[in-house]
Formats: sequence, C-alpha cells, structure tokens
Amino acid sequence: MASLIEPLNEGVLPETVVAGTPLSAFLASPALETIAETIEREYYDQTSPRKHYRAVVMLKLLIIKCFRKLSYARTIQTLTEEDCTNFGISLEDSLPHPATLHHFVKYRLGVDGLNRIMTLVGTALAQVCDTERVGIVDSTPLEASRYDQNAPYNPHYQVRMDKAHIFHLGRYPLGMVYSSGTDADVTHLLALIATVAPMCPNLYGVQLDSAYDAFEAHAQIWYHLQAWPCIAFREGAVVQKDGTEDRICHWVNKFWKAGGDVHASLEEQLRFLFNQGRVEQVGMFFRNKNILNSEFPTLMHGRGNCERVHNHIKTTVVFHLKGIRSESRELYMLLNFIVYQLLLLVGCEAGVKNPSVLSALI
Repeated sequence: MASLIEPLNEGVLPETVVAGTPLSAFLASPALETIAETIEREYYDQTSPRKHYRAVVMLKLLIIKCFRKLSYARTIQTLTEEDCTNFGISLEDSLPHPATLHHFVKYRLGVDGLNRIMTLVGTALAQVCDTERVGIVDSTPLEASRYDQNAPYNPHYQVRMDKAHIFHLGRYPLGMVYSSGTDADVTHLLALIATVAPMCPNLYGVQLDSAYDAFEAHAQIWYHLQAWPCIAFREGAVVQKDGTEDRICHWVNKFWKAGGDVHASLEEQLRFLFNQGRVEQVGMFFRNKNILNSEFPTLMHGRGNCERVHNHIKTTVVFHLKGIRSESRELYMLLNFIVYQLLLLVGCEAGVKNPSVLSALI
C-alpha cells in the first residue's frame, strides 16, 4: 500500500536535537502537513466549508499539550511569540480557544479519528523504518488511582489499571488497542492485527510472550501479517498431531470439492485450510515447528526491548489514567500514544534515530 505521507526531503531538519530546542521549531515537518491535509479532507465539510483553524495548527497544539503535560487552557496560555511564529500564526490573529481545541479532539476527531491518524502515522513509520524486520507485541499497564472504582484491580500488577496492547516495529510503536485491565492479552490480538495489517510492515517474524500462546494466534499472525509467529509456548507444550504435514494434506484432500489440492505447495494448503475455517489446525502447524526448533529461544532475543519503549512513552507523555474521566480514557490514551508516534516520525524523518533525544526539547 502506498504511503499516505510523502517521503521528506533530506536536510529538512537537523540530524541532532540540541538541548533547549523549542518543540514548536522541531515540529516544522512536512509529515504533519500531510496528515493535516487528510484531516481537513475527511473530517471537515468540504461542500459548505466554514471558517476554522487549520488542522496542522490544531495538531501541533495537541503535541505541545501532551508533551508538556498541560491542560487545554495552559497550552494556549503558555504559547510564546516564537511558538506562534513557528506555527505560522500571525500575532494579530486570535489564538484558538481552549474549548475549540477540546472540541477538535473529542468531537471533531473522536476515537475513530484518532485511530485513523494512528494508521497514517504507523504506515509512515513502517516505511521509514523498513530495515526493521521483527515485530513485537506486548501489553503495558495504564495505572489508575488506587481509589478509582471504574478501573479494575489487576492482582498480577497489584494496581487498578487498564491496558494498552502495543505492536512495535523495533523501537517504534505502530499501533495500539485499549482494553480493560483484567482482560486476557490474547483476546485483543486480532483487533491489534487488524489495526497494524493496513500499515503493511515488511516483517520476518512477530515476537510474543506465552500470554498469547494459542493456536488461533499463531494462524492469525501468519495469515494477516505474512510473518512467522514467534510465540513463547507454555511449559509442558506438546506437538499436536493435527499440525503435522500429513494431517494438513489429509484435510486438504477432504475439502477437494471446495478446491483442495494436495499437490499445491504447503503454504497454499495452509492458506486454503485457513479460508475453510481450519484456523486452529493452521496454528498447530506453526506451534509444532516452534516446539521442534532447537534454536527457537534465539528467535525470541530482543523481545524485552519493548519494555524500555513502554517506559519511554510513559516518561514522554501522560500514559496513565489518573485524573482522566472514565468515559474519556480510551480517547486520551490514544491521543498521547499518537503524539509520541508523531514525535518519533518527525525525528526519524530528520535522521534522529534515538527516541531518547526527545528529552532535549522544551
């Protein structure tokens, strides 16, 4: 799928971030302009357009709000003359009212609009970071107040929390799915795959921990992401007879009236069985291969790196539930996640590969 964000010209931004660099200057990126054009086209009435603030200005204000961890009012009040100049706002023009910025997030975009932006940014990150070939899926707790009755108590983490299920491409998070804090991780894997698949990452394999060890999970990753499912299997895992090549061929033959061809390649047979509803059997095949592979533990090397990314997200933006109304939690977790993605995209396009340099911005 072609990227919705045009490749940037080299030299648009400096290759390093100097300490004290204003965030408003760092955001002078054509990538944001392209995303804003999509927002204007899809979320504003084109037949009878009313006067409104440019979407790129609103987008940059949201990045400042989340990065500086301010309220809507303080975001507008703390803008400097330099910020306005960098945003292309004339000092003679009025700044957006805090309520206007709030309306843009909650009503103009909403959860669906933020998911759309996440797809745009994730697609761009997948193309910019095309040398990364291994995906990582993991969840991270979104901690709530201990007195919050709307957040379930998770006995493993021993806190009240919800969860963010995140798909990483190397050190870059491509997509996120929000869930309750006591939901099993594997129940949200298919939704996460559906979020990431349109981004078309060029993957060799996807690493997951044993919480995702299910036959269907193996099959869905292989079928939708065209990647090998490297899922840590549980203790006592055994080879499943239905996952052997002989049984695969047997079931393809049983579906001969539906077009099953035992002379087709193994991959074509697996894809045929998946389409015939034999999803678990396809998953058994891949799980058997992992169990029998003596070098499988080496394929899981580096999966723990996603924990460092989670920690960096939580130190860069507000990635917890404290002080957020229960009905708005998914909205604001998505917003902060997307802001982190946008910061990485702007830096990555500028040649800044290390996300830790974001701390130099003010």
